[in-house]
Amino acid sequence: MSNYTGSVPDTARKTDWRTRAACQDVDPEIFFSALSEETAKAVCRSCPVVEQCLQFALDEDIQFGVYGGLNEDERRSLRRQAVRRQLTTEELTERSRYARQPKEPRTLAWLFEINTIAAFGDHLTWTGPNKAKFQGRTYTPKQVAFLVGRGRPATGILRSTCGTPECVRPEHIADTAERHSMTPEVDAA
Repeated sequence: MSNYTGSVPDTARKTDWRTRAACQDVDPEIFFSALSEETAKAVCRSCPVVEQCLQFALDEDIQFGVYGGLNEDERRSLRRQAVRRQLTTEELTERSRYARQPKEPRTLAWLFEINTIAAFGDHLTWTGPNKAKFQGRTYTPKQVAFLVGRGRPATGILRSTCGTPECVRPEHIADTAERHSMTPEVDAA
């Protein structure tokens, strides 16, 4: 009697972390230019494998470009801290998260620009933190978009009007007052 079952062994390679990286569909040039460094970091902040990418850059001693949301100087500083202070993996991860946060924005429009990317169908997606800080105040992504687009704070609740809830294109967002003015009035007669 044979033990042959007819099944084929699974020979597929394990999924590499790079296949899940947010930068896969982004022009790689932005990660190697000082002019687009904040844009590259914004992509990294939205990446599900940002820690693996940073670890790869540290392990391979990569000297150029943005990897894991940090530029070469920031990675070098992190590496020195890890050695000097004998940081645990958790401490290193926490410090990298802190270093990865955007610097204090110059303007609200700049904050909006570095934390959004174009999405399918003329939409914009927010890639930054869930709460954005600017000049001592905290804003949601939709509040930032509304202020940039209208130049005034929203009245009431902000909602997307384009059918894509996560869209932050200023033209696709309306506050309560604007939504009420868009609704056709019904005659009482």
